[in-house]
Amino acid sequence: MAVCYIAGAAPGAERIAPRPGDFLIAADGGLAHLLRWGLRADLAIGDFDSLEAIPAGVPREAYPRAKDDTDLSLALDRAIALEYRHVIITGAWGGRPDHAVGNIQLLVKAARRGVFAQMLCGGFIATAVIDNTALRLRGHGTVSVFACGGQAAGVTIRGLEYPLDNAILLDDTPLGVSNVLVGEGVAGEGTISLAQGTLLVFYEEGIKCDIA
Repeated sequence: MAVCYIAGAAPGAERIAPRPGDFLIAADGGLAHLLRWGLRADLAIGDFDSLEAIPAGVPREAYPRAKDDTDLSLALDRAIALEYRHVIITGAWGGRPDHAVGNIQLLVKAARRGVFAQMLCGGFIATAVIDNTALRLRGHGTVSVFACGGQAAGVTIRGLEYPLDNAILLDDTPLGVSNVLVGEGVAGEGTISLAQGTLLVFYEEGIKCDIA
């Protein structure tokens, strides 16, 4: 399945490794990251207030600076419209903290639209899951789970050091922080599922994660 990569403009963006057939969207200044890595954007989106020039031949969608959405959100909307079901986002963490929080909200938007979105967060990867969804994790390392937008009900965690069974997590209590994927065997495998609500999941790079 082809992946849509989105590059935001935040400093310290983690390099991506798209494969042939994947689609690359630059959200405004994220284009500079792609150029530095020798990657060509299939589409550039934004108000382009942080770019001096856009290389010839790069398709673009220009928006006014005064708008009701962020460049990264517009890029995600385009990925959803193009019917990608797996999106990887870089350059969305490590800049302004308010933008980082807004970008985390985009993970929830993606999940609610049936898209599995992963955000590179400086040594960790973040994603979101909603009602009646489960994640499969493979490897070893730190995993943290947080309720988002109220309570998350029917949370079940298996293969981690601190399991849960049909639990309720609240968005004002960080009960799910700093768990550890131990799993079984050399690779290690665990699952995180919920019946109702929204969960934000952070896991260390090196752990493999997908929808179960």
